[in-house]
Amino acid sequence: MPITPTGTVVRHGDAAELVLERRIGHDAIAVWPYLAESRELSTWFGAYVGDPDSGEVVLAMTAEEGDATQAVEILDCDAPEHLAVLTTDEHGSWSLEVELVDGGHETGSGTTIRFTHHDVPAASVPDIAAGWEWYLDRLVAALAGQPMPDWDDYYPALRDAYRGSD
Repeated sequence: MPITPTGTVVRHGDAAELVLERRIGHDAIAVWPYLAESRELSTWFGAYVGDPDSGEVVLAMTAEEGDATQAVEILDCDAPEHLAVLTTDEHGSWSLEVELVDGGHETGSGTTIRFTHHDVPAASVPDIAAGWEWYLDRLVAALAGQPMPDWDDYYPALRDAYRGSD
């Protein structure tokens, strides 16, 4: 089954802002550990070492080939609603933000996960967007206890789809 792009790309000259959303049946309080706790985060993205209260951790990607690590500066953490970080590795820095918008006060009313990657080089949007689509679907799968999606279903198909959105 072909995967279609869900992201919104807003261009600002040579840069862009990529916004992706997923609506899930879990409350924000149940989703938060999958963003902020190393054990849960590792099920779909990466595990970290260090003390988040210090404002910095080192993240080891669990779904990437090789030894992919990133320094993560925690810019804002307002549990269970908002997390903003700046990641840095040998390729540069990425400004990332996740908002959890609770669907209401009733248990089981669900949450919208809104992910934003700020200041993406416009030429890199197709590759980066395909990756974030895959990672967000991995998050949804982890929350549901389902198997992880296959990268080959996302890339190069979504890269090519995002190229067509220029």
